[in-house]
Amino acid sequence: MAISNSQLGAQELLSALISENGTLTLTCLDEIDGREPTRAEAEILNQALSSVKNTVLAFQIKKSLRLAIFKLKKTHFKVSLEGLEKLLEDHNRLDDLALGIATVEPAEAFLAADYFRNANWQDFPPQILVSFCNFFRKHGNISDSPVLQDLTRHQDANVITAALTALERLDPGNLQGIIIPLLDSPQNEVKAQAIQAFYRWNRAEALKHLLKLLYSTNEQEVILALHHAAYFPYPEIEPYLIRLLTQTTSPSILMRITQIFKTNANPELPFRIFWVNRSLSGQHQSLVKGIILGVVRALADSNQISVSVQDYLNDLKNRVKQEELRLLKVTCKVSNEEAEEAILPEIEERASEPEPEPAAANDTASAASLPSPAAPAAPKPPPPPPMKSPEVDFERYDSLAEQEKVQLLARANANFFKENRPRLNSLFNDAQGRELAALINLFGKFGTYDDAAKIKGFVKSDNPDIVCACIKALSTLDTEYLCLYLPQFMQEKNGKVRMTATRIFVSIDRDRIRGLLTGLLASSNVKQRLLGVSMSMLVDFNIVRQPLIEALARETSVEILEKIGLVLSANPDRELLNVVYSIAQNCRSSLIMDHKSVVEKLADNLAIALNHISPAEELLKEAADAYEIDQKALKAAKKEEEKQTSLKKSIEFNPISGDNQGEVSIQEIMTANSSDPKAKRAKVTIIVWVLVAVVWGGSMAVLVLNYLFGAE
Repeated sequence: MAISNSQLGAQELLSALISENGTLTLTCLDEIDGREPTRAEAEILNQALSSVKNTVLAFQIKKSLRLAIFKLKKTHFKVSLEGLEKLLEDHNRLDDLALGIATVEPAEAFLAADYFRNANWQDFPPQILVSFCNFFRKHGNISDSPVLQDLTRHQDANVITAALTALERLDPGNLQGIIIPLLDSPQNEVKAQAIQAFYRWNRAEALKHLLKLLYSTNEQEVILALHHAAYFPYPEIEPYLIRLLTQTTSPSILMRITQIFKTNANPELPFRIFWVNRSLSGQHQSLVKGIILGVVRALADSNQISVSVQDYLNDLKNRVKQEELRLLKVTCKVSNEEAEEAILPEIEERASEPEPEPAAANDTASAASLPSPAAPAAPKPPPPPPMKSPEVDFERYDSLAEQEKVQLLARANANFFKENRPRLNSLFNDAQGRELAALINLFGKFGTYDDAAKIKGFVKSDNPDIVCACIKALSTLDTEYLCLYLPQFMQEKNGKVRMTATRIFVSIDRDRIRGLLTGLLASSNVKQRLLGVSMSMLVDFNIVRQPLIEALARETSVEILEKIGLVLSANPDRELLNVVYSIAQNCRSSLIMDHKSVVEKLADNLAIALNHISPAEELLKEAADAYEIDQKALKAAKKEEEKQTSLKKSIEFNPISGDNQGEVSIQEIMTANSSDPKAKRAKVTIIVWVLVAVVWGGSMAVLVLNYLFGAE
């Protein structure tokens, strides 16, 4: 993944250079060394040099800074082969040697490699070993493999990763035995590099290790995982990147995800991002909209779409809406009219807005919608004109038809609301139906906490449009009051109210709705479980992923099983397929065919999501293999547990049977616990005999003393 100044901006470049991840730093330096640097990059290198404490990384940054300065001065830095030979003999000139290694001409690389080998380059100080590894990665051969393999056991993580990178190119066939122990390395850079290399032998296991880093709570670990994820086949990682997209609002993480998306933009990607964005809210949803827009523009720049960006977005919105309506009708049992009210996030083409600067790392929305680096810079358009108040004369409001009133209130802006607030307040006395709902929505957009009081009186209305408007308005005006009623609204018979309440609840309190859905899915009441499944379609899948998996494992209703399968198969990934396959292998015999249907549907959808790089049959076989491995591990663990239990029993003292397999001290006998009366009597007997022996011994000692010295 390219991490250049033009793509991520000066701040992002500096952040990568001084990050805790040496891999990111070395990747940036390698890219800068390979091109003509800018003065800004040289300044950033100088700034990073004063901040980095790791001696290996500081040495490499200094090398790149010196090389950049030579290039900026148009000075051709060249070290002859004779000069390299002398530098190899003088360890006090490692800085010059590193520059010499970085600038070896390809025509002379063969001879330079022999010089390095004869000088036992692997014995040089750690800071320059990275330079040697990079050289042999480009100009070495398989004969260098043994030395590089030895360096994978070096104490410095940067040296290990550089050696692994070279071995991936020179001798990948003999790398597996080296990699496997490194998958559990305590050094994240080493672990991540090993995961990347391990993919060629075991895709499922490599992805499993990558996901541990990708979903870490440590931002630096996530960024490192994203760096290596860019080297995996894109269809394999896309589902996990989309899932991560819904879990974070970090500017650095979102920017890197966006770069991977734009580099691998395909016509289906905007639909998949839009699908998960339905369940997000507020600023997070706005950020993801920006990412969708950036991906669509990348598609347009690469001529993968034949329509305008705005037309594509309109078609995308309609496609997502139709798919959601289809699933809502199946899972929620709502009418066509109710389903048509499904809430979808709006995406507006913002071509008229000036592009934000890439360096604004604190503005994730701008970072997410950066133009493709290959796209020509467009002239800055004039700013959009300010929104005008509705042209309809508000004094004639009473003479308008209901539809006209609704339209006027729907397009009213903040200025209109401010200018006509007294009159709008008075409308609460007479407005009804859709007009009242539009009025409540208007106060929800531009009102204040004090306006919540007048809206609360309509919460228990029999009109679903009014109730939905109250829910949306109170979600911004008085959240605490609304939360008292949301669980009740989520169980309403009216599908529109149910859907609105569910989505609003997600935006307010994800933890509470997770608990509510978990309780519904675990209910003994079939209707409650059905309600839980239907509500799962309306929230971020990450919230209900685990509760749905647990519900699938214990569900006995065929109808609910089918609906759970629909929700799961709409969000496929390898990890989920393995879990669902395992559940199917342990289900009731009467439900085998139903679980099999869920597994096959999930595998088919995953194959489509992976762009068929792994067909459904191969995915099912991998799931079966993973299940067998897990079962063997469980059996081995159970066998070991039984062995430990048996061993523990064998060394316990049993005074009745005499099955004592070792010497037992008197202290153990005296302190041992036993509920057997006979055992207790045996212990008392032994203690008595011990006391008798002590008394007898003392008496004999007194007699001997009297005999020898006489009584006084």
